[in-house]
Amino acid sequence: MASAALVIVALYIRLRIEETPEMQVAAASQEKKRVPLAEVFRFHKLPMVLGVGAVVAGVAITYVKTTFALSWATTDLGFDRGDFLLVITIALVAQVIVQPFGAILATRIDVRRAVLWMLIPELVVLPLMFVLIQTGSLTWAIIGMVLATAPHAMYYAALAGILAQVFPTHIRYTGISLSYQLSTALFAGTAPMVSQFLLSRTGSIWPVVGLGLGYVLLSMICMTALLRRSATRSDTEADPAPSRTSAVAH
Repeated sequence: MASAALVIVALYIRLRIEETPEMQVAAASQEKKRVPLAEVFRFHKLPMVLGVGAVVAGVAITYVKTTFALSWATTDLGFDRGDFLLVITIALVAQVIVQPFGAILATRIDVRRAVLWMLIPELVVLPLMFVLIQTGSLTWAIIGMVLATAPHAMYYAALAGILAQVFPTHIRYTGISLSYQLSTALFAGTAPMVSQFLLSRTGSIWPVVGLGLGYVLLSMICMTALLRRSATRSDTEADPAPSRTSAVAH
C-alpha cells in the first residue's frame, strides 16, 4: 500500500520535471530510433555489458544481505524470524537516510574517487556484518547490517546519474534500463540461490562472503572502465575543431 502511494508521488514529480537540455535538443530534432534495443545490442554492447557489471554491487548485495541472510540466521544461527526481520527493517531505514548522500558525494568530488570511497568500505564491512551476525546477538546483528548497508546504498544512489553519461541521448533510457534489468535478473535474482548452494556445499559462511566481495570487485572494475570511456567520449564531443573528414563521417 505504501509503495502504491509512492508510485503516485513519483509520477507527479516526474510529470513536472523538465527534460534535460540534451533530451530537449534530441526531441526537437526528432532524433529517435524505432528500435533502440537493437541499436544498443548492435553498437553499444560494451557499455551495456560494463553497465550490467557496474550495477551488480547496487542490487545483488541487497539480496545476499536480506533474503539469504534471513534464511541463514533463522535456520543455522537460531535467530527468531521476527527478530531478524527487525534487523533488516532497521537496515532499510538506515538505507533511506544515507542513500541520498551517495548522489551528493558523486556531484561534489571527482566521480571516480567517489565510487572508490563508496565501494572500498564494503570490502571491509560486508565480512564484518557476517561475523557480527554469527555472534547471535540481535544488537550486533543490527550494527553489522547497518554498517554493511551504507556503502552500497550510497553507491546505488549515484548509479543512475553515472550511467546517464555513458549512453547517447537517443538510446539513453534503453541502455540504462538494460543495465539495471539484466544485472538484476542475472546476479541479484540468483544471489540467494548461489549463496545457499555455497553454504550447503562447504558448511562455511566464508564462500558466501567471497561471493559478495566478488560482486563488489566486479562493479568496481566495470564502473572504472565505464567512467574512463565516458571521459574519453566527452573529450571527443568537446573537440572544438573536428577535421572535415570526421565531420562528414559523423
